[in-house]
Amino acid sequence: MRVELSQDLLGRLPAMEVEGLLALDLQTSALPTAAPSLAEGADTEALLQRWKALYRELPGDKKARCSLEYLVKAVQKDKLRSILPLVDLYNQASLLSLVPFGGEDVDKLGGELLLDLAHGDEAFVPLGRAEAEWPQAGEVVWLNGGRETVCRCMNWLESDHFKLTEASRNVVFVSERPDAGFPSGAVGMDWLARRLAPHAGTLLRFRLDAANPVFSA
Repeated sequence: MRVELSQDLLGRLPAMEVEGLLALDLQTSALPTAAPSLAEGADTEALLQRWKALYRELPGDKKARCSLEYLVKAVQKDKLRSILPLVDLYNQASLLSLVPFGGEDVDKLGGELLLDLAHGDEAFVPLGRAEAEWPQAGEVVWLNGGRETVCRCMNWLESDHFKLTEASRNVVFVSERPDAGFPSGAVGMDWLARRLAPHAGTLLRFRLDAANPVFSA
């Protein structure tokens, strides 16, 4: 599995950091549950405003919002729904570190995940849909090795083709920190690794930035 920050992406967001976790041979039948809760004492409103400002600055759908916004508001209203154990766990990791998290099925990716600036011709099929759409040129997107869009606007919108299911056994988790004005996902990713450790054959933690833009295993 290879996870990479492209040089085009680093040219636009030079301080980008990605915390990651590769989990292989997962036995998901006995995964622990986690009651959704927010990090204590967090100024979530100010943080979400920073995300909104970043999204306005970058090319992309102006309705876009980071996945953290949905999670925070759902927890505050006690309306966060369970999806499946792997997703519930990485959502809780996101809430603990106040950073958007994503999780993708490694076997569907074809061995490569790239954070890049879209050319505009990378097909994307939103969750629950069959028709493809395309990101805007310059939009920050996760791509697979065949340059199909895995996730739009960083972690805003997930592709139906790469989503986690009950059958997923090999998973890569990522979280983005565009610059030092945003929290790091390290706390949440470490928490997730501890929860998955008893149920995984292999766990590999990694961190990407301009100095170390590639993880390969």
